[in-house]
Amino acid sequence: MQIIMMIWNGISGLGAGTIMLKGLFILVLAAIFWMLCELIKFLVKVFAGLAVDGFKYLAIMIRGWPKNEEDDRTSGTLTHGNRIDKGIR
Repeated sequence: MQIIMMIWNGISGLGAGTIMLKGLFILVLAAIFWMLCELIKFLVKVFAGLAVDGFKYLAIMIRGWPKNEEDDRTSGTLTHGNRIDKGIR
């Protein structure tokens, strides 16, 4: 914070272009803040995905592999609207 205040106060005595320089300084600070927020969002998304996968594997270790594989992806049925076709893979 001290460095930011030193830069802000140092820009003040530069003459006519001071307003533009302070505006650019504010834009640079906003861009840095935005990048930090995007980085944090990305890291939270990655760690949340890792946590979900970890809990899935933990559940498989505790309960064992599910014996019933009747799942939409592995079952032999394919749905089209209101119609169910059996035996199509």
